[in-house]
Amino acid sequence: MTLILFIYGTCIGSWLTAMADRYATNTSPFYPASHCDTCQTPLAHWQLVPVCSYLLLRGRCHYCHASIPATTFIMEVTVGLLLTTLHPTTSTRLIWLGLWGFAALCDARTQTFPGWISYATLPLVLWGHPPLVVLLTLTAALCIRVLWPHWRQPLLGDGDFEMMLSYLLLWGMTATARWILLASTLALLQRNAPRRIAFLPYLVISAVCWWLLADA
Repeated sequence: MTLILFIYGTCIGSWLTAMADRYATNTSPFYPASHCDTCQTPLAHWQLVPVCSYLLLRGRCHYCHASIPATTFIMEVTVGLLLTTLHPTTSTRLIWLGLWGFAALCDARTQTFPGWISYATLPLVLWGHPPLVVLLTLTAALCIRVLWPHWRQPLLGDGDFEMMLSYLLLWGMTATARWILLASTLALLQRNAPRRIAFLPYLVISAVCWWLLADA
């Protein structure tokens, strides 16, 4: 069963990466068919097998030999490992992590992400909470949306704040502090970084690390 979940997870990871690439290039999620970003040659079926194709091709296009971003391989393996932890009690949080993982991929490429992700994750984190917590959370989310555009030189994006808010509701204050500390450390370790970096990827990497450590 674990192997089956891992295979399904690698497929989901491959699909999320492809959708993030199409978001970054503003192309349709349905057309054209999967192709090499460098030579634009359509990929054969055997070149679309998650993990295996990357290893078989040694990380390079079969046609033009251009490098395939390692992000693809890493995302496939990571989502595969995450899905092996699937359980009725963890399904909601895994969906939440998958959505923000997709947002992180988009943020890494364009420093933007689809706004619907913020709204889609709210029901996941608010389910089962008292009405007062729901009201306070919705108020905080509204304030982020209204006030952030008026911040002239924001240190963090609105998505960063929204993910922090939802993480706090899911895991509590102590776990959130550890999560942000690890994400901040990873971001500070990046050398030759531009003045403004995409922080969502580090938040997601930190969340994945703590998730897998807790499951170990």
